[in-house]
Amino acid sequence: MNAVLSLATPGYPLGSCLRTSGLILWFSLAALPMLTAQESPGKAAPAPVGSPAPAMTASPEEVLASIPAPSGNFLSGKAVSEARSKVRQNPRDAVAWVTLGDELAQVLRDSDDRKYYGYAETAYAYALKLKPQSVDAMDGLAWAAGGRHDFARSVEWAKRALALDATNAAASGLIGDAALALGDYDTATENYQNMMDAKPDLSSWSRGATLLWITGGRSKALWLMERAVKAGAPFAENTAWCRAKYAMMLFDDGALVPATQVLAPALAAGSRNPQILLAAGTIAAAGKDFAAAAQDYRKVLEAGPNPEALASLGDLSTVQGDKEAAEKYYAQAEALYQADAANDPEDPLPAAKFYADHDRNLAEALRLAEKRKETKNVLEADILAWVYFKCGDQPHAIQAMILALSQNSASAEMQFHAGMIAAAADDRPSAQKHLGEALSYNPHFNLLLAPVAAATLAKLGSATPAPSDAKTP
Repeated sequence: MNAVLSLATPGYPLGSCLRTSGLILWFSLAALPMLTAQESPGKAAPAPVGSPAPAMTASPEEVLASIPAPSGNFLSGKAVSEARSKVRQNPRDAVAWVTLGDELAQVLRDSDDRKYYGYAETAYAYALKLKPQSVDAMDGLAWAAGGRHDFARSVEWAKRALALDATNAAASGLIGDAALALGDYDTATENYQNMMDAKPDLSSWSRGATLLWITGGRSKALWLMERAVKAGAPFAENTAWCRAKYAMMLFDDGALVPATQVLAPALAAGSRNPQILLAAGTIAAAGKDFAAAAQDYRKVLEAGPNPEALASLGDLSTVQGDKEAAEKYYAQAEALYQADAANDPEDPLPAAKFYADHDRNLAEALRLAEKRKETKNVLEADILAWVYFKCGDQPHAIQAMILALSQNSASAEMQFHAGMIAAAADDRPSAQKHLGEALSYNPHFNLLLAPVAAATLAKLGSATPAPSDAKTP
């Protein structure tokens, strides 16, 4: 199948949706090994099948002893115990080791505990030791490497898998993920399309929807994510992730009631998925049901520390006038964001955005954000621009925001950032345009920032236009 597929077919013509702007695709991380500007994930020569697997000299029992039993009340924890038992029964069975890796990977998806990348990788590596041509083990190793932002290694393993099985949907998806991260959107589109053609399901459709959403295909992204949710997945938590993503897409579109309806089945079933609860809290807060929002955020914290939930509780306290409680929540969130940035230096922007949103530690925000100053990722560029703006660096803020807006990502927060940057440059028409768009997408897009957008737009509306030579977005 190819990009002329109709909407009724199992595949979906991503290419026809993503090339309408004529712009190049945008997302690139700096200087990753083995991937240069001339060597994209989809175009590079396949890695030799004989390249070495991770070293694995320990005995099966030593390997199992290195993998702790999952903590927390997750169904995947029980599945891990069953998989471990099967490995003990037949330690020479590569399939059993792959299954153990898959179950450990599912624990990570359920718990967001990044240590499970290493545990799953250990199981996949042992499977590959037993069966060097195991495509499933190679897929698993590609997934673990990608999760750690080692996209070059992820692509290498995925290409090895494709060299053995050209119809491997998982490998195509993983190459697409790396391309998405590295800024090669033609390759991302090609590989996600291949994945959907080979295996149209929640995993492939949700990937396609995410790519479309980021690159301006708003309505088609919603349609495809709805299809992913309806398709479901063997693990309820994976479907829950898609529900949360779909609900937040609708929220960003200002459709609060449909967003609530998307979450309702998961909430009615008692889901403790953090993404479901965070989305529910965001939507409740936008509807001024602060008590319900606080309850959702506290449920997230019952499963363990979560900086986003703590920051959101701080925001709720702020809008209700309890500055003392807000500061306690913000201090806890800040400590967690600092720890996350130290433990995962490849992902510094959540902490930088928290600082910028709350006017805290802006020097640290700038230090973290500038780790991505060469990015071509519009979402990263948006945060970078916002941090530059908060630090008073208007020229760099404008430069980063031009990149952020280049793919027409219809994000209310992005439009708000663009409007504030334009207003600071005395570019009233641009400021009015972007702030108006932010509020037209969703007048409640952020508990703290939406009122700032409305107030700034009202002020601009009564102001006398001033000439400006600033080249704002």
